[in-house]
Amino acid sequence: MVPNETDVKQAIVDLAYQKFSQHGFKRVTMDELATELVISKKTVYKHFESKEAILEEIVNQRIKRGQAALQALLAAEGSAGERIKRVAELFPRFVDPNWQRLMSDVVRSVPSVSKKIEAILTYFITKVAPSIIREGQRQGSVRRDLNIDLFITAYLGAAKELFNSNFIQNHPVTEEVIPKQLFKIFMEGVLVRK
Repeated sequence: MVPNETDVKQAIVDLAYQKFSQHGFKRVTMDELATELVISKKTVYKHFESKEAILEEIVNQRIKRGQAALQALLAAEGSAGERIKRVAELFPRFVDPNWQRLMSDVVRSVPSVSKKIEAILTYFITKVAPSIIREGQRQGSVRRDLNIDLFITAYLGAAKELFNSNFIQNHPVTEEVIPKQLFKIFMEGVLVRK
């Protein structure tokens, strides 16, 4: 049975994700993908004009899944504090070792895709988080004297620096741990409460 076009396109995306994350984006060729999928190179190009287009589709699919999960979390019941914590725990669910390797490679080799991921991060932190924090202030679960603009600017700056720097490569920490620690630092501080 001949697979339909959607199946072929998704097979290309799935294999490319595996190959890009294992061998590096620049090392994988369109020929390799075609050969391994037992399709012609022409078929690969029918679905994607370039490796960058495949990479963009990989990122788009991950972002769509993340946005759907985020919307579900934001619509869920609970206090603002509980919802903020759930949102902070969302990111690690979409991070796996392959994604970590791919993102580390992409930041260096495909800046346009890296900028797209950064734009999503910026949107979430500057548009979604403030509304939850304001709600928390109204409910009394977030300090009323918190300057939300200052908090958001500091949080965004820290998140961008960690995303764009070589921090992950130079420290024994995973992308899964970073958002949890960043959340903990910003929400709970660094001092032990007595």
